[in-house]
Amino acid sequence: MIEYYIAIILVAIGTYLTRFLPIRFSEKFRRLKSIDEYLTYSSIALISALLATSLVSLPVNPKNICVSITALVFVFLSYKKWENLGISVVIGVASHLLLSLVIKI
Repeated sequence: MIEYYIAIILVAIGTYLTRFLPIRFSEKFRRLKSIDEYLTYSSIALISALLATSLVSLPVNPKNICVSITALVFVFLSYKKWENLGISVVIGVASHLLLSLVIKI
């Protein structure tokens, strides 16, 4: 089970880096339009992958879905409060881990 959380944390770090790198190196990326465009689309793909892997796992288990939806609510609430995607993803992963440990999935 912990392997899934490690994978999700790595995806979260990748998501955060794809948001951070264009801001940090904005002048260099502006000259290379293809890299800037790639980072923009890759962050959307990483977020979609994180959402899909955290919500649905086979076989479908109602406890897992409830935990995932609750963690997603924490992501939305934290994003609304801080407007920082990286922090929101980390909070979502942490809340999913804690809820899973409490329910003992």
